[in-house]
Amino acid sequence: MLGPFGLKGELRVQPLTDNPDRFLPKARLWAGQQPVTITDSRDAQGYVFLMLKGFRDRESVDKFRHVLLQVPEAELAALPEGEYYRFQLIGLTVVAKDGTPIGTLDEIIETGANDVYRVHPPEGADVLLPALDDVIISIDLNEKRMVVDPPEWR
Repeated sequence: MLGPFGLKGELRVQPLTDNPDRFLPKARLWAGQQPVTITDSRDAQGYVFLMLKGFRDRESVDKFRHVLLQVPEAELAALPEGEYYRFQLIGLTVVAKDGTPIGTLDEIIETGANDVYRVHPPEGADVLLPALDDVIISIDLNEKRMVVDPPEWR
């Protein structure tokens, strides 16, 4: 959320979702660590303007300035096999296909062509891995592990 708009508790939000239903009245979201319910919403000039239940003035919603709105994980749509939400990948242990530890995936960089995974090793410089089928061998969310075949230029 960008912050308050006006005096009556409306919030201006830059939407990051491709699902506009996320902002319909009665939708439940998390604003940081706090659950909130939308009571009213409108679109204007590329933004979504929201009213939240229990927040009726500018001062009461100011605490949500620059807070990320999130959907409860239980309400996320199931993805097809082999597709993952970004939050599921952050924190995975990354190992080479021979079992050699590489590090922890700590950022996903959007490049336009394909995402790039930034992996932070225990020592040394970060490793950048293109999110391509011939590089990412497997992902096991239960084991919190990603197996990769890093390009030779690594």
